[in-house]
This record gives sequence, C-alpha cells and structure tokens, in this order.
Amino acid sequence: MIFTGLIYIFLSGITMLKDIDLNDYNLNFDLHKSYFLRDCLFEEISFTLEKVPLDDESQSFTDALTIYKKLNNGILEKIEIDELIFYIQTDIADKLGIVDSELVNSVESQFYHLIVNIDYLRKVINNIGIILKYDKNINKEVKKKKKILITENLL
Repeated sequence: MIFTGLIYIFLSGITMLKDIDLNDYNLNFDLHKSYFLRDCLFEEISFTLEKVPLDDESQSFTDALTIYKKLNNGILEKIEIDELIFYIQTDIADKLGIVDSELVNSVESQFYHLIVNIDYLRKVINNIGIILKYDKNINKEVKKKKKILITENLL
C-alpha cells in the first residue's frame, strides 16, 4: 500500500481545545469546520490518505481516508469512522464536560455544535480527506506542530 499525506497526531488529556483560536477558522464553511475538528483532535487522532484499489481486479487506485487513534501506550491503532464518532460523542465529550446549557460563543461551544449530530460529524470527518488531498501546506504545518510537541516534552 502507498501512503500519502501522512499525519501523526497525539493528544494529552483535556488540554485538547487549549490552543485553538477561533479566529483561524471561518466556521461558515464546511472545510473550515473540518480543519477545526482536525486541530481539536490533533494530539490524539491522526488522519491520512491511503491509496487503495478501486476493486479486486482493477489496477486503478483511489484515496481513502484512514483514521488512527493513539492508545495509552503510544501505539497508533487504525479505527473506523463509526468508532471515531462514538469516541468523540462519548469519551471526549465526557472528558471535556461539555454541557449545552453552559456554553457561550467559545471554542467549546463550536466543538459541541460540531459533534452533536452524527450525520454531520461524519461529513466533517470525511471532508478531512479533501484537506489532506489538496492542501499543499498541510505536511509543513504538521511537521511544525510535531516539532513543538517534541520540544515541549523534552523540557
């Protein structure tokens, strides 16, 4: 298999929304919502495009979004989109203590409204594939974030 646009992303607990600046996104656009979700999950979930055959007999390939979750031991485990949705709507929502009535116009509020509907959340996740395929700056950005994380962990 051929991998393109590989992004490794690691998260440390409930600090996941800490460095998110809403001014970096125009959340009226679906792709910006996908960037926002990707950035919120940055340290815990990774997304990559993987070349997969169109069918068993074909020599043609297509890009498929592949999702990895960081386990407690640091190993990445491949997960399906349904498992990611379940994880976001249960574990992450519980970790963050998200309660709709307590939210104001904040990062937490935007995250909550992004994850509350399963069908829409699935669409936002799938749109990350468009970002990985066409955003030429994505790998530069990820390398920079990885370098910052490694540097912070060494301090």
